[in-house]
Amino acid sequence: MNNNDNIDPKNLMAVERATTALIGTAISLIILGFVVEKFELFLDLISMQLKGKQGLSVPQLQNTDFYNYLGIAIVSAGIILALYTYRYYTLWIKHLQEGKIDTDKNIYFLLSIFVALIGVVMLVGMVIV
Repeated sequence: MNNNDNIDPKNLMAVERATTALIGTAISLIILGFVVEKFELFLDLISMQLKGKQGLSVPQLQNTDFYNYLGIAIVSAGIILALYTYRYYTLWIKHLQEGKIDTDKNIYFLLSIFVALIGVVMLVGMVIV
């Protein structure tokens, strides 16, 4: 007898949708981190064009390390979330097999705090520079 026989298919599909959404969020974080980290390249290209045409410089180039570290942190968070998603899925399957309904509020709290923190750091980076 399969362990999944006592799980209501609606609940199983709901867990799979939540897991898929978390994987999508992890992919989005990885892509966002890559874009933020590569923002330095964009600033270099703009700086070269401005220096060549008007002799201007871009003050944001002084903070390229900031974008590198921020991008690496965001990509790392995406990787951690992707790895955590498997734990989330297996934990929910176990709860459904046991007939328990439980929630993992921590992952959503941590995601909310992390995304808000990224926003604040990027906002401060834009205002200060």
